[in-house]
Amino acid sequence: MKNPDMPPARRAPLTAALLAGCMLVATAGAHAADTDAWSTAPYSLGQGLYFPAQGLRLGGYANLQYYDVANEPPTLNTRDISLFVTKDLGSRAQLFTELDAGDAVQLGGSHSNRKHGELDVERLYVDYRANPWLNLRLGKFLTPVGQWNQVHADPLTWTVSRPLATSSAFARHAAGAMAFGTVTTHGHDLDYWLFADDSRDFDIGPDQDRAYAASGTDLPNRNNFRHAFGGRVLWHARGDRFTLGMSVLGYRLDAPRQSYRLVGLDFGWSGRYFSLDGEGIYREGGSPGQPAETGGFVEAEVPLVRRLYLVGRLERYRTSAPAQTVTLRTLALNFRPVPGLVFKLEHRDGNRSTELAPPGWLASFAVLF
Repeated sequence: MKNPDMPPARRAPLTAALLAGCMLVATAGAHAADTDAWSTAPYSLGQGLYFPAQGLRLGGYANLQYYDVANEPPTLNTRDISLFVTKDLGSRAQLFTELDAGDAVQLGGSHSNRKHGELDVERLYVDYRANPWLNLRLGKFLTPVGQWNQVHADPLTWTVSRPLATSSAFARHAAGAMAFGTVTTHGHDLDYWLFADDSRDFDIGPDQDRAYAASGTDLPNRNNFRHAFGGRVLWHARGDRFTLGMSVLGYRLDAPRQSYRLVGLDFGWSGRYFSLDGEGIYREGGSPGQPAETGGFVEAEVPLVRRLYLVGRLERYRTSAPAQTVTLRTLALNFRPVPGLVFKLEHRDGNRSTELAPPGWLASFAVLF
């Protein structure tokens, strides 16, 4: 994203300074510490490498994806190679950063659809835990809209592709301040998130929130915030087997520089023989006469045998730019041989061949380390 109020020559030093600060904090005391101070806790795949004496955890994930979709040659690429660094700052504060090398390696695909590898600051923030019902966050974080966007790492999701309702209408990242926590009432937990974004002046990293990046296409649509504010609540019931959430968001995009209002609903239900979840959004605003953007999906996950799941998803989405309505059907297998390791295979088709989410085969191998 190019911010006209802060040219690249000024933004690059800002990002470099923030990253340098992360590394300095994460390694503070290294010269004074002895060997025992850097001993690690027992390691398990997917849990990260933890240094108890330093309050430091290193982890991340990587995934290899294969796309064979309509109107494009087959493509194999490393979609994400992400590093997580978590550092305790005393007993109440914690620093977290996620650095992502996206599309570092790509084989196949057309020249027009070939992406260049880039190093991106996915997340960079400091949390302060006042108490269970009030936590404060400052920095760059995932936008609290729906459930999918807050659990976006490939090893933690059911399918290779991402439903359109979870990425097409809003920025996946926000930069600013957020308050969040959990309130218990009448035996049920209620989670909340309230945030304000000022990406115009608090930009961290050169990332571009591509609206359809996870659909196997590379349309130029971008969703980077300029300013935003909003919140989300999530209600837990039946021993956390059922959740119901609502998101409300008002924002102005950087390009096109238009204002929008969005309302989202989501749910999750976990049963003995299968699970259901879904999300839906309604967005209005933009240029005069521009139609509202609406859509959603319902997904079922069925365990077949141990660690092998069948996943089916039906989604319908109406975009405002380009203006079209698509219906997509996705059938997938998700195999988790050990915690932290996931193989996925899926087939997607729809009511027509579409540039938003072309039909075809998708596969991935992902590891959470």
